[in-house]
Amino acid sequence: MKVLEKSDLRSMRDVRLVGEGQNSIVSINEAWNQAEESGLDLVLVSSEDADPPVVRIQDYKKLQYEKKKKQKQNKHKTELKEIQLKANISDHDLQTKVNNIDRFLERGDKVKVIVRLKGRERDNPQRAHDLIDKVMGAVTVIHKFNKLPGPIATAILEPAKQ
Repeated sequence: MKVLEKSDLRSMRDVRLVGEGQNSIVSINEAWNQAEESGLDLVLVSSEDADPPVVRIQDYKKLQYEKKKKQKQNKHKTELKEIQLKANISDHDLQTKVNNIDRFLERGDKVKVIVRLKGRERDNPQRAHDLIDKVMGAVTVIHKFNKLPGPIATAILEPAKQ
């Protein structure tokens, strides 16, 4: 959509004027005069190649403002979600956690997966890393991940850019 200027009027003769109960073919000068009388802009809705071009009388700045406002509402703010697991988690509970991870990744959030070891579980940290690998294999959403080194098994999953 674009606002028609006085210089654009030379290239057009007749236009289809739509909006507010109107849908008629009028001369470009008549449409321009109606827009001037109402204090609004004459906005080209279709391409200039259309026969006849479609125009609407409306406030163009208000249209742009509403369009930007709608785009801001549609943007999803990325969050970092955290999923904590224990080394001896049951298969069903693990599947529930994986489903939550899938849902978060589909929404566009990053997910931090942590496996905490308690007491004697710390003697075998490989169990925690194996559990992280099992979670990575079970996640169905396309993602990329970083395993963080350290005594606590940690991985950060991010949705893949498509």
